[in-house]
Amino acid sequence: MLLWLGLSIATPVLFTIILYRYLDKRADRKFHPHAQNELIIKFIDGTSQEDMDALYKKTKCTIKESYDDLGFHRITSDRKMRRMLKLYSKSKLIKFAEPNHEYKAFFTPNDPFFPGYQYGPQRVIAPAAWDITQSSANIRIAIVDTGVQPDHPELAGKLLTGYDYVDWDPNPSDGNGHGTHVAGIAAAATNNGVGIAGMAPFASIIPIRSLDNNGNGLLSSVANGIVYAANNGAHVVNLSLGSLANDSFLQAAVQYAWDRGAVVIASAGNSNSSTPVYPAYLPGVVSVASTNSSDVKSTFSNYGAWVDVAAPGEQILSTYVGTSYAYLSGTSMAAPHVSGLAALLASQGRTNTNVRDCIVFTCDPIPGTGTYWTQGRINALRAVQQPVL
Repeated sequence: MLLWLGLSIATPVLFTIILYRYLDKRADRKFHPHAQNELIIKFIDGTSQEDMDALYKKTKCTIKESYDDLGFHRITSDRKMRRMLKLYSKSKLIKFAEPNHEYKAFFTPNDPFFPGYQYGPQRVIAPAAWDITQSSANIRIAIVDTGVQPDHPELAGKLLTGYDYVDWDPNPSDGNGHGTHVAGIAAAATNNGVGIAGMAPFASIIPIRSLDNNGNGLLSSVANGIVYAANNGAHVVNLSLGSLANDSFLQAAVQYAWDRGAVVIASAGNSNSSTPVYPAYLPGVVSVASTNSSDVKSTFSNYGAWVDVAAPGEQILSTYVGTSYAYLSGTSMAAPHVSGLAALLASQGRTNTNVRDCIVFTCDPIPGTGTYWTQGRINALRAVQQPVL
């Protein structure tokens, strides 16, 4: 899925699905957008370094990056990806070989607005939940996205050290606006006399830039961001992005985060389709569809039995680049409502399993439940009232 994001929120955005189809000698197979001369691989357990080096030499490939936490490698060559994939798929030393797919942010920009009406927290009964918990600075929400504006007055005091996996430097500033908007929905400063209210007012934010200024990013950058979040104590990982490709590398990164106690929240996509997207469709991930202020499925939102919950995602006011605010729409906006709720629950001392259960099993069964999503629209008050297990 290739979702092109405009550089300005006043610019109309065309959402285009592009499927690349290639024909090789084995079968007619689909390839989604990917890096042209790269491959993500994993050797079978026990493969010696000598055997690895021999395979690299034989296939005329070199290592571009190794992911020690997950045991994967990113390799490059002068050859096209299809040729590389064919060579490595035939090797008995290889457990996984797949393209370095592109991942895209899921949102629909609209004209900017300064502080105004904000229905999302009210719809999910967050104000009553805040009487029980507003989370805490010890709870960390990782925003794996286009980065976060470091000096936005609603976010500046909440940002922890992050990283930029697009330009490979420690400055995850946002040149698009998407990540800053997502961060504000999840955890903007609240009760400070300005702007908006975030779902988890006291939670901290780990800003991670895995998507570029156009909202595009490679599988390797997204997986790196997830692993960084897990290694830096994230309790919640928000992924307002996705692809039609089901990558083992992404599965490994999500599992890595889960094994280290994080809850992973992902948007379901904006194609008004029942076709699963990833990472939302991965096991254990809380997949989120979008609803509007009337508790009705947004016309753009993906849907189906693979979607867990719904949350407000249409015409959502939040922080934006330039120390401003904007209304944006998309499942990208729905997911951080759920991530903020996860941060409220985590502050109560819950495990990631208990956090996930509280989110999905306390939803309101609005119209569409059982058809568009399995559980319903999230209810923050009911969730934080559940026993801590």
